[in-house]
Amino acid sequence: MYQLKKSKSVLLMLSLVTAGLISAGISVETEAKEQPSGFYTRGDVSKAPGTRSGYDNPNVADSQKPTNWGKNVDGIVVQLEWASLQPNSPLRAGERAALDTTWIERAIDDIETWNSVPGNNKLGIKLRVFAGIYTPQWVKNEAGSSTLDFKGSSFDGDFPHFWKTAFQTRFKELHHELAAKYDSEPLIKEVSISGCMIKNADMHRARGEYQNMNILIDAGLTWQKDRACQNWQVNAVAGKWDNTWVSVARPHFREFKKMSSKPSRSDWPLNTSVMKETVETCRKAGSCISGNNSLEQEDKDADAFNNDQHAIYYAASKYRGSRSKAPLYFQTDVKIIQGSGLIHNIIGWGIKNSHVEMIELPTLKAFKNYDDSYLGSSAMQKKRTKLKN
Repeated sequence: MYQLKKSKSVLLMLSLVTAGLISAGISVETEAKEQPSGFYTRGDVSKAPGTRSGYDNPNVADSQKPTNWGKNVDGIVVQLEWASLQPNSPLRAGERAALDTTWIERAIDDIETWNSVPGNNKLGIKLRVFAGIYTPQWVKNEAGSSTLDFKGSSFDGDFPHFWKTAFQTRFKELHHELAAKYDSEPLIKEVSISGCMIKNADMHRARGEYQNMNILIDAGLTWQKDRACQNWQVNAVAGKWDNTWVSVARPHFREFKKMSSKPSRSDWPLNTSVMKETVETCRKAGSCISGNNSLEQEDKDADAFNNDQHAIYYAASKYRGSRSKAPLYFQTDVKIIQGSGLIHNIIGWGIKNSHVEMIELPTLKAFKNYDDSYLGSSAMQKKRTKLKN
């Protein structure tokens, strides 16, 4: 695994001879992709299992989205349920499950169509594959699962025992298959890591959900196993994608334990050394972008970039040693209005205090509901330009 380049480069594509070389048994090396930058749209999709896969299609006019939004962003996030990618178990023991890449192929076709139109800006793709409740049932059967209740939300259901070898083997196989097919695809710039997730892809263990954590603890999860999984997944995924950036959202790593009532912060203390450790695991992978799934006014109020009790403090930390900059992305909060200001102010605060280069925006519907022209406004587009330069 080598350090991916941030500087602009052209992906080496010997399109006229590649097929012949491969058929002759000669490998063709591709140059690493540049780090995604600017604004990416996260997709306005349902969180209910079976309906979460989807993305924003810039070719389709939608009255619920800003006019010509595709001209004001740099890429889309394609959200994918693992269950939609590998719905069926392997036919024989020792084999990997077949991939169903319908959603990915459709997204690539749509972005190629958009990019081919003269005058259109060139868009890229970030893949976010959700495990957790979106894991194939056959993987849950192999690894074991527990039924969790998030108080009637879309997340209620069976969650796999992600800390077990059976689960991790299948998750690693998934990325082996995906990388084999798409690591050389120039439109796919980044792949999100979410193998150890429970409810959300940021893998947060919320104190208010202690009852669900109790269920997982009874099934064998420990703080040590969770910590090991967080570091394992970074290396497992980064080790498969040679030319494509991978990313992981950094949550608060609290030392959870079984509780009979909602834990206080002292009951589940933040382990700052493990926060540093997990971010460094990403840094050392060489192709890993650390991030935080949300950037909002309350983070600014908490002085998050200077507050060692905040996840953003660690996600935005610099490389150790002689290198200063470190790859970073932020997913913003879903709200356009942030406190007494607007979201471009929070994005500007993030740019000022870190080396962030890519922002996942609120849903396009949220922009439309606020003001059809806000995404394309000078205030927003100036921030987009700063992210890219």
